Amino acid sequence: MKRMILASACLLVLPPVGWTQAPVSPLEKYRKLEFPPNDENFDKGWKDRLALEYEIINAADLKSLHAALKDNDVFVRAMAARALGILGDKSAAAAVAELARSDPQYTVRIRAVEALGFLKMEGETVELAKKDKHAGVAWSANIAAGHLQCERDDAALARQAYAAGIRREAIGSAKIGQPAPDFSASTSDGKPFQLSSVLGKKPIAIYFAAFEG
Repeated sequence: MKRMILASACLLVLPPVGWTQAPVSPLEKYRKLEFPPNDENFDKGWKDRLALEYEIINAADLKSLHAALKDNDVFVRAMAARALGILGDKSAAAAVAELARSDPQYTVRIRAVEALGFLKMEGETVELAKKDKHAGVAWSANIAAGHLQCERDDAALARQAYAAGIRREAIGSAKIGQPAPDFSASTSDGKPFQLSSVLGKKPIAIYFAAFEG
């Protein structure tokens, strides 16, 4: 009886010399966060989210951000709206306004209304948002309305702040019960501010909104 030997060949395809895998975009990293910005993760993963927000805005890909306004991920939609507002992309105003009016997730509506304030556009949508059923959206709409009436370019100031970057080791350095760490920033009128210049000399209150998404 003759034996038949079946041989199988395996074809190994190697990438071209010098080929490297395309880097993952900041927005895609945001989509894959271990701890997305929901209520359960309020105090978990926030340093990663903050660092990525800087990355998204400073390495902006406007085409990807526009597409992300229709993303299935609520937090990606919200971040895209925020980024487009800070970047001053007025061509996105209509799409962002639609999110502010009709997105089922309040997180997205908050960021969309906030973005319209930065863009200084779609005033009617901002006024409608003041009556939103979610208090956070209504609160953001009142802030946005103030942006619309102000001559100051708040989006430009925000871009300037983001462009300065952030040191990862400095994130979370402020501790309850400990002296405030020194920092520099820009005031709302664009002037430089150094905490050490006023610390111990007069009372000072620093407010940070505890919302992200």
